[in-house]
Amino acid sequence: MDSIPAASSAEGRPHIRRIGWLHFANDFTLDFLTPLLPAGVGVAWLGVMEGAADAIGQVLKLFTGRASDRSGVRTPFVRWGYLVNAVARPLTAIGLFASLPWWIIACRLADRVGKGIRGSATDALVADWTSGDERDRAYNQMRAMDHLGAAVGGLAAAGVAWLLAPDQLWMAVAALVVVTAWVAWLTRGLRDRPREVAAPAAPAAGGGWWPSDPSVQRPLAAIGIAAVATKLSPLLVLVQVAGLPAEGSSASWPLWQICLGWAALGVVQAVAASAAGAVSSRVGAVWLLRCGWLATTVVFVGLALTSGPWLIACGLGYGIVAGLLEGSEKVLVANRVERGSRGIAFGALALLSAIAGLAGNAVCGALLAHWSALVFLVLAAMPLLGLVILGRGRSQTSG
Repeated sequence: MDSIPAASSAEGRPHIRRIGWLHFANDFTLDFLTPLLPAGVGVAWLGVMEGAADAIGQVLKLFTGRASDRSGVRTPFVRWGYLVNAVARPLTAIGLFASLPWWIIACRLADRVGKGIRGSATDALVADWTSGDERDRAYNQMRAMDHLGAAVGGLAAAGVAWLLAPDQLWMAVAALVVVTAWVAWLTRGLRDRPREVAAPAAPAAGGGWWPSDPSVQRPLAAIGIAAVATKLSPLLVLVQVAGLPAEGSSASWPLWQICLGWAALGVVQAVAASAAGAVSSRVGAVWLLRCGWLATTVVFVGLALTSGPWLIACGLGYGIVAGLLEGSEKVLVANRVERGSRGIAFGALALLSAIAGLAGNAVCGALLAHWSALVFLVLAAMPLLGLVILGRGRSQTSG
């Protein structure tokens, strides 16, 4: 697609680093808060909450991605989205303090609105400033910073859960307001890539609501089907590994140990995402997606049928394949669309992920609470179906 002169590529690196730190700060607060949520929201509601919240954010990405393409600017969407995230999360402290699950859920939904505002524009901004192998590395660097922030946030949450009584957790969540100032400072330095340096935007970008290029439609459909499993909330995987009570169950990890498990998931995802950039630039995003989807099927079978240390290994395995897949999906989309169509393409990817994630999370959460872990066997089939839809294709450098 578009190529970037060396000088422009160098000019974009500070923006990529700044976006990386925004990813870190954002996921630190998110993953500090998330493993503490079972203290205020029941297991049966976790899947519905996570699926609905993600659906709102992902659907919104389609609209904001299209608006970003039509306006030709990305940074206002990025700034406001991150600020909404930074403000919504400390407000969860009110729900924890007053024992109001509905307030916690409302804050989670508002938080995902922030993600919906910024998501497509952020992904498109990264693509605007990069090309070739640098783009592979940039997207996987973003995911590595996400998961590094998640790991640090999870460790901090573990310390808080160990030190504080459950009725005191709200104080630590309220303290997240400090991070809001850091996020505001980071967003101020972002700039759009100048148009005189970039390739012209595709004239058809603002006219439709869905990518019209067949070369991206089939991968989008395959990713959407596989996402029923691959976009399952790690919180539900942790619920299974930690043995949080389904009906009648009393054996489970204490809250601080759950937070450590969350941090461990962040570490393995960060390592996998860092490695994915080098692998994807050598063998192509399509090949990496195929291998990752097969591995996801194996992991989900393990989550359904194993116990003890093997179950923990499967939980970490889920973190590894998630880290490998996330950047590859975005590289595949970015490489197959022109600059002026990237916002809507990432919005379409987000919408498909939203539908799949809502279905997968809601079903898994409800059945884990009222049925059994065999629901993971059903989910294990979805990546295989994604492989069939993707077809044999070619593992080309553009994909």
